[in-house]
Amino acid sequence: MIRVQYQKLGDISYISHLDIVKLMERISRRAGIKLSYSQGFSPHPKTSFSPALSVGMQSYCEYIDLELEDESISLDELIERYNTASVEGIIFTKAKKFEDKTEALMSFITHSKFEFEIDDEINFGSIINAIDTINSSKTIMFSRISKSGNEIPYDMKEYIEELSYDEEKNIIKSTICTSSAKTLNPRALLSYILTQSGLEQDTFTIITKTDTYNMNENGEITRAL
Repeated sequence: MIRVQYQKLGDISYISHLDIVKLMERISRRAGIKLSYSQGFSPHPKTSFSPALSVGMQSYCEYIDLELEDESISLDELIERYNTASVEGIIFTKAKKFEDKTEALMSFITHSKFEFEIDDEINFGSIINAIDTINSSKTIMFSRISKSGNEIPYDMKEYIEELSYDEEKNIIKSTICTSSAKTLNPRALLSYILTQSGLEQDTFTIITKTDTYNMNENGEITRAL
């Protein structure tokens, strides 16, 4: 199995995760990379992705696990061929071959770092105050809508590992839970910050994932590559 890291930047961030899956198949074909396929009536490529990124969010650290018909190809050539065949906004950065079975990306990743870049005309004093209030709060009760349409209350504070404001770059930085068992949508966090700041929910914001990893109970961090 080969694990590949790629970036998803610019306008390509507005296509869905399902479209990304299909796009990766097309890029593989154009690159001349033959993916292994499952058996049965409806064969599909043996690929798996890191947790889906919401539409409109950029990322410097997306991952895809690939099984190839011929894994003798060098990793440098793999990256070069993928980038040559890729589309604007999808940039392949590195790869690693795993000889032994490794934990699936969906269960491996527990935390992610996100940056929120907000319109420069906004009064950042109110945002800083909101962040200070969030950091000093013991609980932040919020609600999410379930698939059945019911409101489910939860304590957002339990999902926030770190929250700060970079005054030089005018960027909100956060580390939040993004595991399959415990996840916080970064837009929910942003929505709460904007509400506490007295700002409109449609305030122009660029959301970018800058890092993603596994953190164990002792706080030790392991990355996918």
